[in-house]
Amino acid sequence: MILEIFREKLDPQKINKVIEVSKDLELEPNWLLAVMHFETAKTFSPSITNPIGSVGLIQFTRDKKGVEYKTINGKKYFLADLKKMSFIEQMDVVKEYYQEVYRMIKRKPQDFIDTYLVTFFPIAINKPLDFVFEAKGLSRHIIAKQNPAYRDKNGLVTKASVIKKFESYYGEIFKEINTKKKTSCN
Repeated sequence: MILEIFREKLDPQKINKVIEVSKDLELEPNWLLAVMHFETAKTFSPSITNPIGSVGLIQFTRDKKGVEYKTINGKKYFLADLKKMSFIEQMDVVKEYYQEVYRMIKRKPQDFIDTYLVTFFPIAINKPLDFVFEAKGLSRHIIAKQNPAYRDKNGLVTKASVIKKFESYYGEIFKEINTKKKTSCN
């Protein structure tokens, strides 16, 4: 069942599109809705842009510093074009992005946190809670600077600090959102 927190923000056509994409991706729809709810500041707007220039339902980022596009499955999606897409159109790009990441990490999300990590930092999936977010060419300090909401007491972004953020953000319904059990898509 789609949680009311999401159902009240989206019309039935958009909910049906999320359910369709979620089925294709073998995801619980509430996981994908929770990611988009957070990434769009609760608006579900495909045109929303954050302070560092990321755009849309899952906050697509640039491929390279200063280059305004995201390459997904070999196709270039310019951020300006993504910003002009409707919710329904952008959901197809979200699906392509997730499919590409699935191929890269060779697994599918098992819960909401995995789903969020596919979106935000895929290499953190299957890592321990104290894993510090960093990658070749992307220092832990840059990640922390660009994502202050996730910083831990040491000023770094860890898997545990991301989970803590979502526990706080979603409060009582976090456990319901993060469930590993598949629920009905109604």
